[in-house]
Amino acid sequence: MSDKESRILHSFGDRLAIDRAVKELAKARNAYQQDQLARELAAKGKPVLRALLRNLEASDPALRGGLGHLAKYLDPDATIAALRQAAMDESRSDAARLTAVMLLERYLGQEIDPAMAQRIPASYDVARESGEEAIAIAETEPLVLVEYAEQLLDEPPEIVHAVMQVIMDMEDPRRVRLLLAIAAYGDADLQRDILKALGGIRHPLAIQALQSLWHLVLPDLQPAVRRKLQKLLLSGVKNEEAGTLRALWSPVNAQGHSFLWFIHNNPRENQGDLLVLILHDELGVVYASAYPDLDLELLPLPAPRGAKHNVRMIDSSHHVLLAEIDPMLGLQLLDEALHTMAAADFPWPGEIVVFGHWLWADQALPPKTVTWPNLPKSAPAMDETAARALLDHPAFAGWVWSLPDLATLLMGRRDEALNKNGAVHQQITHILLDEQNRPLFSQRLMQQARWLTLIKDRKNAALTLAVRNAVEAGDSEHPFIKILAWRSLLTAAADRAMRNALKSIDENHSLEIENHFSTQT
Repeated sequence: MSDKESRILHSFGDRLAIDRAVKELAKARNAYQQDQLARELAAKGKPVLRALLRNLEASDPALRGGLGHLAKYLDPDATIAALRQAAMDESRSDAARLTAVMLLERYLGQEIDPAMAQRIPASYDVARESGEEAIAIAETEPLVLVEYAEQLLDEPPEIVHAVMQVIMDMEDPRRVRLLLAIAAYGDADLQRDILKALGGIRHPLAIQALQSLWHLVLPDLQPAVRRKLQKLLLSGVKNEEAGTLRALWSPVNAQGHSFLWFIHNNPRENQGDLLVLILHDELGVVYASAYPDLDLELLPLPAPRGAKHNVRMIDSSHHVLLAEIDPMLGLQLLDEALHTMAAADFPWPGEIVVFGHWLWADQALPPKTVTWPNLPKSAPAMDETAARALLDHPAFAGWVWSLPDLATLLMGRRDEALNKNGAVHQQITHILLDEQNRPLFSQRLMQQARWLTLIKDRKNAALTLAVRNAVEAGDSEHPFIKILAWRSLLTAAADRAMRNALKSIDENHSLEIENHFSTQT
């Protein structure tokens, strides 16, 4: 084989590999993973842009969403020019041209000028056809419904209205799932229209959709959700067997994150569904991943309330400490996180929308309120030994407070920067108790006390409450607060040293390359 033939075959193999990688974007478990895969793939440069253009014909909404994430990370000038050309190319299909426009508008922030808009086909037929395909694909890839909903809602209102009418008129009962996804991301008027439609669909899927929408629609519409649900139940529609639900919750870290797992043991023997969430006390749900139809042997065994599980994460070697809790308490934690997201106008994670029936399929409306277990009385004053022991408890593993720019803190104080009880240590202690951090510190300690109470460790719960009292009193001499400040300082200093070392290595490497070429010249 000649060198030229070898190069051709090698180039062809690379193209096939890139095309396969582009198509794999549609199979990502969630938007976070899809974005990460797109970022890594985009690093390959121009061949990836050519692959993106070859896939503009895609009717799968999940793949179109993947192309959008990919477009964000490619060279913007080249990508915008190529997509504008594709949108104007009348030899391409209507679907491909509309996908190019969608990528330009939604992911690259480009406005389509009137001259171009006049030459672009109407999107109604394409949206309708892709809606039918989305319903079929969702049988195996449910998150495609979210991609379809997001892409439809980016269309002009008249297109949205026309496509919604087509979906509502479909006879396939699975259209309910698509209506649910659209309602979850739509405005109040759209939600009202969809609730009205769901109330007239006599099918168990409509019941499941309404029970999920209670948690996802605007509060003013919750009474309408309940009325539509009651109407269906009174008309004889019965919900499908829901299975049983378990909830597992981790301690809260110093940054306000905690894991919340829901395990849905579905009616099929030896199979379960897993929904993994990361909650944040200021942001709501910051991560979600769903694993349908898992072998129950891969999941923590059922245990009494308060039991602890040291669980390895799915697809990861990372372990997390989880407590078995009342499922209704877990759902309440989730509702609080969703309320936080709604107040900040953050979009729902797709997994909550399409797998909400695992959680809410048989829940009464309004949901039952669950009270936290009674906390113990706070412990008396603690010494340094007790404070260290509490920070060494597994619930406080990795507790380190995120600090502002360390270079600013160290400015002019380098000689005493790492002195215990020195000026910088004292400054960080005061940072932990300032107006911004004190309420967060107090709130996270309360969550820790609740978690410890749930696992029946009332002694350490009482100590945690004592620390919380000291935080609220602004006691900068409290041993727990001082130790946490010291650990946070050491961690920040180590991180800064590592960044400086990596920067130095990079600069030295660049200098070596420059010297090498200078020598060659």
